[in-house]
Amino acid sequence: MHSFKKFWAWIAGPKSNLVLFFVLIILANLVGARAFFRIDLTGQKSYSLSQASRELVSSLEEPVSVRVYFTKNLPSPYNSVESYLSDLLSEYRGKAGKNRFSYEFVDMEDPEARSQAMNWGLQNVQIQEVKDTEVGLKTAWMGLVILYGDGAEVIDNLTGTEGLEYKLTTTIARMIAMNDTLAGLDGSISLTLYASSALSRFNIGGFAELPAEVQTALDMLNKRNRNRIVYSRIDPAQDEIEMLAAKYGVQVINWSVGRDGTSAGMGTLGLVLSRGERFVSVPLELTRGIFGGYSIRNLGNMSDTLAEALQSLLSRSVEMAYLTGQGEKSLWDGQSGAYRLQALVKDRYTLKEYATVREVPATVHSIMINGPRTAFSEEDLYALDQFLMRGGNLVLLLDPINEVMPDQQMLMYGAQPTYEPIDTGLQKLLAAWGIELSASYVMDKACYVAKQQGVGELPLYYVPQLAKESLNAKHPVSKNLAYVLFLQAGALSQKDGRIAEGVSYTPLASTSDEAWIPDAVTSLNPYAIMPPAADALAKHDLAVALEGIFPSAYESSPVAGIREEESSGETGDAAAGSTDSAAKSKPTPSAPSVTAADLSATAHLSKSAQRARVAVFGSSAITTPSVMDENGTQPVALLLRNAIDWANGNDELIPMRTKGLGLNTLDKTTKEKRDALRAVNLYGLPALVALVGLAVWRLRVARRRRIRELYCGAERTTNAERTTNGEAAQ
Repeated sequence: MHSFKKFWAWIAGPKSNLVLFFVLIILANLVGARAFFRIDLTGQKSYSLSQASRELVSSLEEPVSVRVYFTKNLPSPYNSVESYLSDLLSEYRGKAGKNRFSYEFVDMEDPEARSQAMNWGLQNVQIQEVKDTEVGLKTAWMGLVILYGDGAEVIDNLTGTEGLEYKLTTTIARMIAMNDTLAGLDGSISLTLYASSALSRFNIGGFAELPAEVQTALDMLNKRNRNRIVYSRIDPAQDEIEMLAAKYGVQVINWSVGRDGTSAGMGTLGLVLSRGERFVSVPLELTRGIFGGYSIRNLGNMSDTLAEALQSLLSRSVEMAYLTGQGEKSLWDGQSGAYRLQALVKDRYTLKEYATVREVPATVHSIMINGPRTAFSEEDLYALDQFLMRGGNLVLLLDPINEVMPDQQMLMYGAQPTYEPIDTGLQKLLAAWGIELSASYVMDKACYVAKQQGVGELPLYYVPQLAKESLNAKHPVSKNLAYVLFLQAGALSQKDGRIAEGVSYTPLASTSDEAWIPDAVTSLNPYAIMPPAADALAKHDLAVALEGIFPSAYESSPVAGIREEESSGETGDAAAGSTDSAAKSKPTPSAPSVTAADLSATAHLSKSAQRARVAVFGSSAITTPSVMDENGTQPVALLLRNAIDWANGNDELIPMRTKGLGLNTLDKTTKEKRDALRAVNLYGLPALVALVGLAVWRLRVARRRRIRELYCGAERTTNAERTTNGEAAQ
């Protein structure tokens, strides 16, 4: 008992403080090793998993393994990618249950690891490195492999953190779906190379190597997908070529009579991946060299191309209707059409073409209309109206005017394009919702500036460049974006200053305050466009989001509710049979007779049955290669992809795509404010430091004075007392 009291006294006393401190540190580390937390203070929540990612990894039924092949000690900015990737994978592992997620950073100094990376199809890159005041090149590996079930997916060229979580989550989700599909797949998948042997005489670059390239890419693909793909090569006969083109969309190559006596003919070149009735065509595009001759484009990316085609073939993507009957942008035109748009969304959506709205099946819940040029019929407009009333969603990319190019001969004589207004009839629907599209392009002083040699800077007023302030930071579609380029866009606004009741109007993208709408466009030559006076400049919306209960643009159906059945010309026994049937179904005398004229039916909805969404853009040119890059990384491509996700109700995917995008720019200010801030930084901060130093010095002097007075004053008092006592004693 005495020893316990002694120990307790030691614990309570100051002598145990150091020992207790070390014990506390050890216990805190033990607890932290098993249970830790982190706080993400970034505005975009870049270091936290989104809800979609958490739900995915928490519901994994089989383990996911990630092998990261990333060279260590890379120079900036690549070293931050490795750190961010490590933190992100740690978050995935923390949210996955029952050890379903694991990852490993492979040491790339090991030759065996580099060999593994090459076998997976990863490619090293040369990056610039500054070392000891010298600039050199360093070979770096920056990729990873995701393993799930018997499948593997490669993500290479991780040179930035932009959208990294989106890539990981969507890839894992796609692997899960494909693994389930392959596990339940009956039979095999066919890969067929249609190549006319007659093409060999034209010395096409890559033609002789094509079969071997396809076989090599297929071997790599089969390695990841249970060897389910069977390869064959067919040299089609002349009379089969047009049939193959019509069925699979493979390209037809025609040639005329050659100087060497070669007879005219045609051939074909294409790859088709098929399973049953479904197929995906892999284009083998011919390109012509500067000095003549032809070659097959992008043969080096054959493995990636086949992998994407297989994913498209087996994917369970959402079908989205794409209308084509009114001259919309073609999904197959890579020069001036929306081919890149299709590539942008194919990981989650299948854009299926329909000539009219009436052809769209009831199972489709969203429709895209991209740049129509001719008027919709009244029946199609009503069908589109009622599609929205039934809860469908729309993505509309509309142009105010049509640029008509002169023919080649007139172009040689200097003829200029003409600009004609477009009347599609969709204005009626827009007006019912309470919005309208301008009749001309929007011009903006805050625009893209082209730099031409010998001319200098040339502002393209019809290409507004939207800064961060011009994009709605509160809406998921436009949040975290900046530097969005619009091209030949019309302005959207509330009709008569008010929106339809029950519908919300949210601007997504707007011009600067220095924009204007000319009465008419006669030329887009920058030298012919003159900005108006300052009082004519204003801000205009270029893209808006509408949501809510929409009113119908029609009071009733413009077509009959019950269509009359066409006469089938029944005669003889058939007519008699119909008469007998009518007699059998004759009502009893007590029931009143009902004729066809008494029946009526209406499926017309005067307002939407549930909340619907409509994304409206004032330009379809943003879906063309003029502003949309091939990889879909430009801000305008992200804006459009976000709008498609939003219209389809996939809001949870949007934040992942813009994480780490690095578009948090400084707010736009005036020149006077910038000069003032510059002066403060150059002169104000040094002056402030000097003032603080002076103040500290004066405080120290005052402190010394007080201390001196305190002790010196006491000493003088003591001496005075001693003197007084001495005098008294005498």
